[in-house]
Amino acid sequence: MDSEDGERWLLIADTHVGLEVELGKKGVRIPSQSARIAQLVLDFAEGTGATSLAILGDIKHEIASIVDSAREVRNFLNRVSGRFNKVVLVKGNHDGNLDLVLSSDAKSNIYLVDSRGFMIRSKDGKNLLLLHGNSKPRVEDFVNADVIIMGHTHPAILIQDVTGYVMRAPVIVKIRVDKSVFGKNMYNTEVGATGSTNIIVLPTFNPLTVGMDVFEIFPKDLVEVETILHYARTWEILSNIEVYLTDMTYLGTMDILARIREETGEGGYDFDWL
Repeated sequence: MDSEDGERWLLIADTHVGLEVELGKKGVRIPSQSARIAQLVLDFAEGTGATSLAILGDIKHEIASIVDSAREVRNFLNRVSGRFNKVVLVKGNHDGNLDLVLSSDAKSNIYLVDSRGFMIRSKDGKNLLLLHGNSKPRVEDFVNADVIIMGHTHPAILIQDVTGYVMRAPVIVKIRVDKSVFGKNMYNTEVGATGSTNIIVLPTFNPLTVGMDVFEIFPKDLVEVETILHYARTWEILSNIEVYLTDMTYLGTMDILARIREETGEGGYDFDWL
């Protein structure tokens, strides 16, 4: 994404650096992944020509204690920060005490913002609101946003190949919402938002966290993941929710995918259908 100040932004979410530390405590021994995740970021930057990076929350994995994974987070940021003019970190629900990690090894081009997010104006004049997705954005940012980009929910989809093998693949989700309805539900009052807007939900960037099935993200009775998407009443607008693989292969809208899943069973979607 090109911003009007001349930067080309790489947008990712949910790196969950240090996840292997928690897994190790549970008896699952996995080598450090910080270098691998950093290299994925650098590869994307090389391929896209990105000059700045924004990570939309859950930079680290541990929710509160940072002691064990602090080294992994520092290693990750040291590896990627030298490649970019700016690195903006949006705090997520897993990022408690992240400010302490940054203060111990401060880099002048790393900026930490709270989970309500920040705005970027694109080269073509659109206002992009970038946030994690667990907290409500500032009212003025929401009203002025043309597009909302978030993470937090780790969207994925079950896909079954012709041999019957079922895999869970990360996906990008685009949701068209009525801003007036969305805003009133979110803030419990009219906020002056008009028209419609797109919400783009990015998948998790950590290869160890495959993601959550999209059919577990949007139900009305969802209680496992607190997300601002609930205010959009997504269960009522399934035809407005488009699902893409990360290579931008279009899979369809949620209403169509729901019908296919019903016809093929809970195992997932046969590639022959797509």
